[in-house]
Amino acid sequence: MGDDVAVTFRIPDGRKLMSTLSNSALNRVLIDLGRSFLQYISDAWPWVDPQAQSVQDQVMVISARQRQDVADIVALLNDREQHIDFGTFPTEYTDLQFLALDSIFDMLHKSQSIVCGSIAQGISEATAASDSEAVDLLMAVQIRQNEASASLKELHAELTKKSAPVA
Repeated sequence: MGDDVAVTFRIPDGRKLMSTLSNSALNRVLIDLGRSFLQYISDAWPWVDPQAQSVQDQVMVISARQRQDVADIVALLNDREQHIDFGTFPTEYTDLQFLALDSIFDMLHKSQSIVCGSIAQGISEATAASDSEAVDLLMAVQIRQNEASASLKELHAELTKKSAPVA
């Protein structure tokens, strides 16, 4: 009764298991990107002072670039004939309506941080699965989303300056 028993599981095709893990990681990144707060506000069209319209226009460009990253991941999953789950927006977003752009940058920064963390995790999982195609795509997405985060911080600073009362 005290004998230790070793159990060994045979996986007929280890590559298929690794590919499945990598595809799951890709889909998780897809959901985090596609249902980010940036995507939510791009659908909500937040209010902005007419003098700061260029800031909103730039936020919408960043959002469109993020949607392109979503499309790139969808294309890879589709090429692999994988089920694609687009997810849903978090419920805490759906309570936010009639938003002023200058009041939501903190949530944008938090959401982008989550997105970037999700991408880093996806890269780690795809690397462990030896899925170079997924790693290459996610590394490119990571670069673009890090740039998006930096751009959003710059736009936040610009909007803060434009919103500051003139003395």
